[in-house]
Amino acid sequence: MIKTSILDAGKLQEFAKEHKLQPFRIKQIRQEIFKNQNIDFAEMTTLSKDMREDLDSNFSVVTLQVDKILEDKTSTKI
Repeated sequence: MIKTSILDAGKLQEFAKEHKLQPFRIKQIRQEIFKNQNIDFAEMTTLSKDMREDLDSNFSVVTLQVDKILEDKTSTKI
């Protein structure tokens, strides 16, 4: 199953509304991703453990998936 990107502002706002998150929580999430360059929810220690688990269950920071890898002596294509 492909998770929704946390970078989709609309989906994140829906999640915030459903879970009754205060606006500063959204700011914390964005700060973890963009300022702290953190793409692992488990390591976003400014958020509660429950919130990190909820985010991990519903979202992905990086939604790219490797289809195939082609390699030769001088390059790698993913």
